[in-house]
Amino acid sequence: MKFDELGLSPEVMKAVNEMGYTDLTPIQEQTFALIREGRDLMAMAETGSGKTSACGIPLAEMVDPKVPGIQALILVPTRELALQYVDELDLIGRHTGIASFAIYGGFSMDIQKAKLTHGVHVLVATPGRLIDHLYNSTLTLEEVRTVFLDEADEMLKMGFVEDVNFILSCIMNEHQTLLFSATMAGDVEVLANTYLKDPVRIELNLEDVSPQSI
Repeated sequence: MKFDELGLSPEVMKAVNEMGYTDLTPIQEQTFALIREGRDLMAMAETGSGKTSACGIPLAEMVDPKVPGIQALILVPTRELALQYVDELDLIGRHTGIASFAIYGGFSMDIQKAKLTHGVHVLVATPGRLIDHLYNSTLTLEEVRTVFLDEADEMLKMGFVEDVNFILSCIMNEHQTLLFSATMAGDVEVLANTYLKDPVRIELNLEDVSPQSI
C-alpha cells in the first residue's frame, strides 16, 4: 500500500513526499486506519519496523493545531528515542502548524518549562521527567486524546511500571491508548488489560519487519 492511497491532508502528504516515503511498512499498513478510527491498539513489533511514522503520521492528521494544549502524549523509555520521535514528528508536521516537544532527564527543567508554556500539541516524554513536570510545573494532561506507549516492555524492564501507571491514571478524559512492544509478557499484558479498551491486537512476525536501514 502507498501513502498516496491513504487520503492524507495536503499538508501531511507534502511532508511525506519530501521525506521520500512512498510505500507503507507492514506495521504502518496494519495500524494506520485503526489509529485514525480511534481504536485502542496493542502491537508487537520490533525496533526498525517503522513505528515512529506509524504513530506520527496519523497523529498529524488527528491533532488540531488551533486547539491549545497537549493533545497527544508519547511515552518512551529513553532520551534517544524521545529525540528520534520529535525529529520525525517535526518533519511530518512541518506544514501543519503542529508543535512537538520532548522532555527527558538530564536537561534543564527551566528550559523545558519555558517551551511548554509556549504551546505544545504533541509531547514526547520519558516517564520520570514527565512526573517531575506534573508535580513541579503548570503542565497538565487535560487535553490529551491519544496516548502512545512505545517500547513498553523496555519501559517496564527499566523500572518505570509505577511511573507509567501513575501517568495513565492522571488522564481522566476519554482517550485512545496505543501500546507498542517487542514482547507482550508479564507486566506489559497487565498494563494493557488495565488501560486499553477492547484493543485490537497485532503481532508482526520478524520476517515482516522492515530492514533496520529504512
